[in-house]
Amino acid sequence: MSYRLFLFDLDGTLVDTSPGIMASVRHVEQRLGLSPLPEETLRRFIGPPLEDSFMKYYGADPAQARRMVDVYRERYGVTGFREGRVYPGILEALDAIEAAGCVAAVATLKHHEMAALSLKAFGLGDRFAAVAAGTDQHPSKADLIRQAMGELGWEDPASAVMLGDSRYDGVGALEAGVDFAAAAYGFGFGEPGSMDGLDPVFVAESPEALGEFIRRSLPREG
Repeated sequence: MSYRLFLFDLDGTLVDTSPGIMASVRHVEQRLGLSPLPEETLRRFIGPPLEDSFMKYYGADPAQARRMVDVYRERYGVTGFREGRVYPGILEALDAIEAAGCVAAVATLKHHEMAALSLKAFGLGDRFAAVAAGTDQHPSKADLIRQAMGELGWEDPASAVMLGDSRYDGVGALEAGVDFAAAAYGFGFGEPGSMDGLDPVFVAESPEALGEFIRRSLPREG
């Protein structure tokens, strides 16, 4: 199988943003006097919508969760977005996509303002033809995949693949009718059975392996 459109998740797929995300959640705990969560639970904040995670792990109601998001952004929007690193091999994979005349885009549940800050901070701001990101209306991952494809005028889902590190990415790909490649090195597939039913075309145990998959999946000349 070859692809011409590569749709990337951001946190845990392109960039290890865990230091800034986890420190910003700790900031929320300190500012609001919350009992600290175990470190392993904090890792589960990487990828899903923040409001969902604050409700799930702190028992917040929707209004409380929105307040917690505001406090989170006090830190993340100033310093947290800079804390992390682009995964090894990602820049080379993006170069290969461009050299082959193919297209890279981002579909992330991360709020669009925070996504733009992160991409710019890590030198990725101009590497993608479209960036579909979360809003206060909480689109699904499938919505964001469709949004990115719509912005690009992309009418052939069979030539597109979603690359991501969580069930949100896999389920979104299924609902949007595109293939899914799992970034198992990220943060969303740590639990047994977390990949059940997603039927990924490839499971990358490292960022380098994801890069190799991308290069193998580019159209061959002739």
